[in-house]
Amino acid sequence: MPMYQYACADCGEAFEKKLAMSQAGESQECPRCGSHETRKRLGAVAVGGQRQSVAAPEPPVRRSPFS
Repeated sequence: MPMYQYACADCGEAFEKKLAMSQAGESQECPRCGSHETRKRLGAVAVGGQRQSVAAPEPPVRRSPFS
């Protein structure tokens, strides 16, 4: 399930919820004040199911044409 970011219009709390895509457009309850005056925020897009660190490739070794 994707993670969605929300912000409460009443108290300003920013929070995340893991929801099915069909539930993402529904108003969510604020964990701080309980209000349903929340809005979905624009957030980063996660791709894939697992986090993996990827090292940057090493630059090619430059060799002098004179050696």
